[in-house]
Amino acid sequence: MRRKMIVTDVTRMGAPRVCVAGFFSDDGVAVRPVMPYKSRKDITEEFLWKGELLIVRPFAEVRLSFTRPISEPPHTEDWEIDPRIGPELVRFLSPEERRLFLQGHLDHGVESIFGAPIQEDRYICKGEGERSLGTILAEGVSEVTYGQRHYEDEEAKWEYRIRFTDGSGCEFSLAVTDLTFRAACDNLRDSKGWDLSRISEWMTEFLGSARREVYLRIGLARGWEKYPDRCYLQVTGVYSFPDYLGGKALCDLL
Repeated sequence: MRRKMIVTDVTRMGAPRVCVAGFFSDDGVAVRPVMPYKSRKDITEEFLWKGELLIVRPFAEVRLSFTRPISEPPHTEDWEIDPRIGPELVRFLSPEERRLFLQGHLDHGVESIFGAPIQEDRYICKGEGERSLGTILAEGVSEVTYGQRHYEDEEAKWEYRIRFTDGSGCEFSLAVTDLTFRAACDNLRDSKGWDLSRISEWMTEFLGSARREVYLRIGLARGWEKYPDRCYLQVTGVYSFPDYLGGKALCDLL
């Protein structure tokens, strides 16, 4: 079944794996395209491109071949796709269309998204909840942190994090998996030579300005080896008006 969707999330998993999510164009229902479960494969960055054109990106309307829905609470938005049929670009939304689209899918606050209690302000228990994706308008952004974090018995990993207050007045500090946001931070480091503290301060000042609207997509990760029954909260999309990217897309930052 060929259906159109508007992409709102393209997030980093373990490279080169990515996660894509958005809304069906015809009925506005949230959707997360996934590879057939039996294949035990994930969508990769290669899927985002058609030749040299990046077509599966935030605020692109694309047509995919969906086969069947899969629901494993709280991840109730999954739809298997036919990997033999690639995505087809329909159009890119204009900046004003993007803003209105996000406004049309707003949740009041993070706690109202999932339909299940948030444990320790960090995760939802596997098997609980009604959905795993939502959109909030940040009441304020108090800190953006970009740097390396050292884990026991592991190599240092790059960390991207936002501390924000939602519409209900609750504060969260969440990891950012938004692929474009991560690329923007990396680009300031590698192409402009900014040090990590300068990047963090610039992002904090820009997104924390009262003159800007900042919409955050909030999603749930899947359980993993250490915590298989925990679905941790993460920021899967960062969108500001005016745009902190200056109109650039992921393909302009690589």
